[in-house]
Parts: sequence; C-alpha cells; structure tokens
Amino acid sequence: MSSVLTNPLYRPLLEIIRSARNGVVYGGKLRFSHALVINLLYKSGPLLPRLKSVVEATKDHASVLAAFAIIYNLAVKVLQNDTFLGQKNLPLCKFIAGCIGSWIVYSGHFNLFHGGITHQITLYCFSRVMIAAGKIILDKYLTCAQPSFVNYQGESIFYKDLNNHQQKKLKNLIYDKSWKYFAILTWGLVMFIYDYQPQYLQSSLRHSMTYIYDVEMDTWNDWRDFFGF
Repeated sequence: MSSVLTNPLYRPLLEIIRSARNGVVYGGKLRFSHALVINLLYKSGPLLPRLKSVVEATKDHASVLAAFAIIYNLAVKVLQNDTFLGQKNLPLCKFIAGCIGSWIVYSGHFNLFHGGITHQITLYCFSRVMIAAGKIILDKYLTCAQPSFVNYQGESIFYKDLNNHQQKKLKNLIYDKSWKYFAILTWGLVMFIYDYQPQYLQSSLRHSMTYIYDVEMDTWNDWRDFFGF
C-alpha cells in the first residue's frame, strides 16, 4: 500500500484526496467551535437538539470545503494539461478552476450545499480579497507611477530612490491608514444597518449584536446576576 503513496502515477489523485481531507478537518474544527458557542450562548431549548444542530453545521461546513477542494484541484489538473491551457498558463488555470469550483459549490446555482454557510465563507473571502487587491494596486502604483514624497528633512524624494526599509515603512504607513478608514466605515455601516434594517445582516452577526448591544430592557437582581455567575 505504501508503494501507492510513492508512485508518481497516483500523485495527482492523492493530492486531491489530501486536499479534500484537509478541507474536512479545517471546516469541521472551525464550524464546530463557532456553532457550539452560538448555540450555547444565543439559543435556548433542550440541549440535545442544539448539539445535533452543531453536528449538522459542522458536517455542512466540512462538506463545502472538501467539495470545493476536490473540484478545484481536479479542474487545475485537467486545465494544466497541454490539451487545454498547459502548464505555462498555470495562474489562468487556477483562476478558471476557482470559478468552476465556486459555480458548483458556492454560487447556489445547483443548491447542493447549505446556503448560509456558503454565503458566510464567500463574504469572509471577499473582505480578504478586497484588502489584498488594494495592496496589489498600491504596490503597482508606487512601482509604475514613481510618486514623490517629502522626507523628514522636507526634501522631495521619488519612491524609487527610497531604500527597501523606507519603501516597506511607507507602504505599511499607507496600509495602516487605509485600514483605519476601512474599519471606521465598515463598523459605521454595520451599526447603521443593524439599527435601520437588521434583518439584512447575516444571522449569526445579527444574533451576536443583539446579545451585545440590545441591553436596554435587561434587568439584574445582584452583581452575580449582572456578571452572569
């Protein structure tokens, strides 16, 4: 059996299986802890049905990540074959494979997977993609446009004339400022939407915000009750 693991003939299939396995493990660990906390903190009722929903959510999340891993890796293997795009177009192969995988798993077109979970994962990725895209655009702009900046001595200096440490420090400064404005705008909009039309927010976010912020009508008999002991 060990010979199968070292046989190059089986390597593509083993990589797909391994990727799917990692998706199951990661999705299971992530969703189990999240679903367990949500069910224990924000939901009421008999314990057994709530634990059952935790297991179901864990299974759904793991199946989503595993399915995408299988489809994506299989599509990459096919597309990088010389019959199609070839190895030299590997970045394009991965982009198309990602689109194919998301069409089947995340888009809801086939209604094969839990819509709430695929929605959450896609929104999570979207925020990371936007941040990464902003950094790429900034790097390209600094490299191509070569803007000038004023140093501590008040002298104008081009970006290309900065040393590596200065370039890194400048980009980190821009990243930090961009993040500040992004965070301010994001949370301003979240709190506004929660007050204006909360039903449009994702359910777990809405439940957590209700638990944290809607305390106007809460009453406490003593400090133990206040602190939840």
